[in-house]
Amino acid sequence: MAMSADSDLTTYQPDILGYGISAFTSYHAKAQADIERELRSVWYPKTGYSAEEMDEDLLTESQFTRACAFRVLGWYALPQLTKWNTSTDKDKFQNMMDHYRSAYFDELDSVIRDGVEYDANEDSTISVSEKRPVHHGRLFR
Repeated sequence: MAMSADSDLTTYQPDILGYGISAFTSYHAKAQADIERELRSVWYPKTGYSAEEMDEDLLTESQFTRACAFRVLGWYALPQLTKWNTSTDKDKFQNMMDHYRSAYFDELDSVIRDGVEYDANEDSTISVSEKRPVHHGRLFR
């Protein structure tokens, strides 16, 4: 199951399916893989979990629905719709791409700071100790 679906895209960009492309289904899995790669490099090494590799199946996917929708919009859906002007003026799709790319990084950072839900002991429940926030740039003693 993917972290997002086309219905999530329409929550943030209601007319996204009205520009001639009726579905962006294949891009949700790509966006999920992008998020998982980011978590493997930014979040997981700082958690202190004993397993060498992060197991993506232990993540709570619903925690990343917004970030995944923003990733699909900013990197996969909207680039297909732009005319890619060579002038300095951006078209509306390029402006939307910038917006959703920024929103993606803000949302992912927010989830990481709040605490990624990761079922490390594989008991199908997330305990407080399994929701580990990562604070960037803060020194703890």
